[in-house]
Amino acid sequence: MPPHPYIRPGAGVVLFCLALNTVPLTAHAGDTVFKPGITGSVAFEFHNDLVFSSDDATAEFNTLFTKIVPDVTVTLTDQLSINAGLVFQPVQDPVVSGDDRVFDDHGLYIETLKVVYQTGPLTLSGGKMHVNFASAWDVTPGVFGTDMAEEYEMAENIALGGSYRHDFTSGGIHTLTAQTFFLDTSGLAESAFTRRRKTREGDGGPGNTGGFSSFAVSLDGGEFPGLKGFAYHAAWVHQGNDTADATSETRFAVNGAYEFTLPGDITVQPFVEYVTFDDADGTRDQDRDYLTAALGFTYKDWSLALSATLKETEAADGTETDEEHLQVSAGYTFPIGVGLELGYKHTRNAGTDTDTFGTLLTYELEF
Repeated sequence: MPPHPYIRPGAGVVLFCLALNTVPLTAHAGDTVFKPGITGSVAFEFHNDLVFSSDDATAEFNTLFTKIVPDVTVTLTDQLSINAGLVFQPVQDPVVSGDDRVFDDHGLYIETLKVVYQTGPLTLSGGKMHVNFASAWDVTPGVFGTDMAEEYEMAENIALGGSYRHDFTSGGIHTLTAQTFFLDTSGLAESAFTRRRKTREGDGGPGNTGGFSSFAVSLDGGEFPGLKGFAYHAAWVHQGNDTADATSETRFAVNGAYEFTLPGDITVQPFVEYVTFDDADGTRDQDRDYLTAALGFTYKDWSLALSATLKETEAADGTETDEEHLQVSAGYTFPIGVGLELGYKHTRNAGTDTDTFGTLLTYELEF
């Protein structure tokens, strides 16, 4: 799920923005003169998470924090653009477990910085970006819906990629994507205001090779005339690993979502995702599976979300560790665009049960 830009742009940035929006180029799309420009959004989230019950007493504390995500696209031509995405959120774990936190240890870092070229159904991109793998970490509804699935989000990679989109008419629209990548350990991984621990190439691990030795292939589809509201995603990833006495990791994800309307204008959105790892974390013969199921309801400005994520890790010696994450949330979006959600989650990790109550305020600006 989605940094507040408190720093005002300098004069140079202002003049650059004015120039982009007032000076036409000679590029044409048909008879229309193309003009470069800047578009984007800023997503604001304010969270308060209260762990009110846990078998581990050090886990009972309150955390008040924010997450702000500015996303800017600079359109240079009708085919070429630059996209930058920043994140402002806590970037360090608490020094003392069990202490309440109030807007502590927030840092600002670059999550995305890429060049995108698009011509017809073909899109090419390069820079710092996500690997197109799975969706539950982003789309699962509810205050806590994405929490466990975020463990396999593949963000902040230096990547080269291409995708091809094709409309099969009665067979829906499908997009095939291929990427090669490695984990970003450059200066782009640094953070401002509060320094986060940056992964270094010497730390090793899957995907952290300093070269394009990892790759991903994915297929996304939807807009089926005979099954309106249905969409799917499937992805396979191989992550190289240069660490001594370790091995490469492979992972596979598949999911499906379906949106339909019940009588009374109630929109229902079921979602299911399965993710499996072979040689998880680069450990030979260690396997891991995730299963997420969610059900979202919306009625006018009201929403309700139920979700569950189950995780199972089997070590090389056959030992199994099970974890579960269950949550329920309800929310309302006010006429001014501010959203308010209240949620409850129950987690179990190796037999330790924890209960959390959360409050989430959201708002988004577009420009």
